[in-house]
Amino acid sequence: MAEVRRPPQITSSCPGSRVWILDDDQGLCKLIERQFAQNSWQTLSFHRCSELEAMLKESIPHLLVLDQMLPDGTGTQFLSNIRLRGHDFPVLMLSALGSPDDRIEGLEVGADDYLSKPFTGRELILRIERLLRTRQPVSKAADATPFVFPAEKLVFNPSSGVLEAEGNSIQLSRGDSLLLTRFCQAPGLLLSREQLASGSGSIVDPASSRSLDMRISKLRRQLNELIPGMGTQIESVRGRGYRLKILVEQADASTPISKSE
Repeated sequence: MAEVRRPPQITSSCPGSRVWILDDDQGLCKLIERQFAQNSWQTLSFHRCSELEAMLKESIPHLLVLDQMLPDGTGTQFLSNIRLRGHDFPVLMLSALGSPDDRIEGLEVGADDYLSKPFTGRELILRIERLLRTRQPVSKAADATPFVFPAEKLVFNPSSGVLEAEGNSIQLSRGDSLLLTRFCQAPGLLLSREQLASGSGSIVDPASSRSLDMRISKLRRQLNELIPGMGTQIESVRGRGYRLKILVEQADASTPISKSE
């Protein structure tokens, strides 16, 4: 009789990681918690969006496993809301809704991965392990100091995604806001297409897609809407990437951010 070989135990390279679950199926949560404990992950389960909202005021996870259908809202709406507030920890959506449209919707609002139910525990753990290794959680809500362009009298608030100049403002999408934040963090430095794609949350290979170029063109147009010619300050370096050519400073407590404040 042939010996049945069991797959090797997965040993996490990120022990102690806070891996939280938002799912209203309490039995499933308990099952997942036991599996996560074997990988030395710190796990908390929440069954309503409001419960997790309250906890995010005190702490953030290293990764969130998120269901779609919840008693007080949808996972995609919850995810969209926390992304807009600046929470950038990785999120894996785990849902019985597994059609291509459902998966695309989840990825579009900021999910890093999407796994359909039913699933195997081993696949879930492997996907989480990959995300923990490759994505570092950042909460911009805790450190969202606006960027100021002194010569142009332009202010960019990465927390809200608002661009403002002399009383006029534009609301950027999450992806465009992340892209401009990446430029503002390294003014004058040449950034590769891969660095910019990663920094803006794109999962598309920039070497085989024009999506990054299209997003930068859109960002240039938005800058020009506020200050004519401002978009030319994002310089394209053929075959190498892009750079923001102008001076950018981070506002301090004495810097007026808007006329209404």
